[in-house]
Amino acid sequence: MDKNLLSVKVYFSIFMDKKNFEGQAVSVSSKNKVGDFDILPHHSNFITVVRDYLIIRTPDEEEVDYQFDRGVLKVSKNKVEIFLGL
Repeated sequence: MDKNLLSVKVYFSIFMDKKNFEGQAVSVSSKNKVGDFDILPHHSNFITVVRDYLIIRTPDEEEVDYQFDRGVLKVSKNKVEIFLGL
């Protein structure tokens, strides 16, 4: 894996009729109770409750967007895991 990219996995609640996502990204954006934020490669370890939206920007300059009420985002060692629909 390229060290200047993030490895991203999005998991959905079994109650949401959506497919999980797995791939690489140049950035991940979302919102928590403090406000909007971005995750870039080499981000420090981070766990937060996310709200409203998630945007994954791929190396191909595509944006993968999700709308939801609440989820949990975890970042560790260039790996981002997001659990939506909790």
